[in-house]
Amino acid sequence: MKDQLNLLISLQELDIHILKKQSIINEIPLKISGVETRLNKILTNLDKIKQGLESLEKKKRDKERTLDDINEKINKLKTRITEIKTNKEYQSHLKEIESIEKERYAVEDEILLIMEGIEASLKELKSREETIRSEKSKVDEFKKKLEAEVLEAEKELLALNEARSGIIGSIDEELYNLYMSLIKSGKGLAVVEAKEAICLGCNMNFPPQLFVELKKNEEIIQCPQCHRIFYYKSE
Repeated sequence: MKDQLNLLISLQELDIHILKKQSIINEIPLKISGVETRLNKILTNLDKIKQGLESLEKKKRDKERTLDDINEKINKLKTRITEIKTNKEYQSHLKEIESIEKERYAVEDEILLIMEGIEASLKELKSREETIRSEKSKVDEFKKKLEAEVLEAEKELLALNEARSGIIGSIDEELYNLYMSLIKSGKGLAVVEAKEAICLGCNMNFPPQLFVELKKNEEIIQCPQCHRIFYYKSE
């Protein structure tokens, strides 16, 4: 039975390593998703800047069409000056031209403001595009690193599982079934060390007489509290 206990101890050590390697593999997609989410946020902000820029350019085109209409109206009014016969009509005509010219100046000012906005948006767009190129490079590098970690973990996992299969073949079937049952109920921990009559699986004390028997490591003994199989490691 002592040999069986040693096999269980070895199996537990292997399973702990297997769980760690499997955990590394399982966490990789979450890590990749995390960096991709960050990149997607930057891309979303870039799209907003592009949409804002398109809106400003459309507004500029609209204002330029308005300005063309105003200039055309002013030119028509100026050509009509020669047709005016009285001074009163002439003064009224000049005021109309002056009013429309004020409107033109206002539109020209609006166009200048829009152009300033376009220039600022273009600068921001260029800056964000440089950031995205840098972030994409970092994401690609990070993903390559994680993929290498997965390959290494899978390679180690394969070796661990092969070693596990070798140990299982030497363990009594009933004892192995007990072990697997405890693995499920004990969150991956079925075989634990005991020190000073304390189970290191659940940290509960157990009878001193049981500890005396446990120190012999000659039989399978389970914790009265958590039911894990425990063993004694001599100093």
